[in-house]
Amino acid sequence: MPGQSGNPKGRPHTKGLLTAVRNKVAEVDASGRTIEARPVEVLVNEALDGKNPLPAVEIIFDRLEGRSRQRLEVADVTAQLRDKSEEELQFHLDNNRWPDEAELLLLGNSYEVNQHGRNTSMESEEIQEGLRVD
Repeated sequence: MPGQSGNPKGRPHTKGLLTAVRNKVAEVDASGRTIEARPVEVLVNEALDGKNPLPAVEIIFDRLEGRSRQRLEVADVTAQLRDKSEEELQFHLDNNRWPDEAELLLLGNSYEVNQHGRNTSMESEEIQEGLRVD
């Protein structure tokens, strides 16, 4: 049928492996303990008496209390770019650095003149000539 997936429900979810693991760890060993109790005992012993107890303690607390929330602050790096004029951005592209204060004044004057409809490409070249250091 056109427009219809050959497998609309996707791959069937099975619980085969998960069920097998749960059944295995629920088994009781010769001493009367479940298999799941053995790694718990190892973990607790490591937390109490191990050479490096901190990771074991962390695992225990993570399982009992849940992992603590971690806050991630993301800086908006585009905000600085949005505040720049076209001339500043072009200057940065041409010179691989941001203009200093004197260069900003020259760029600002060029920007004001450009808004009055003059030939920007020629003025841009004149500004670049004025900014070049020999």
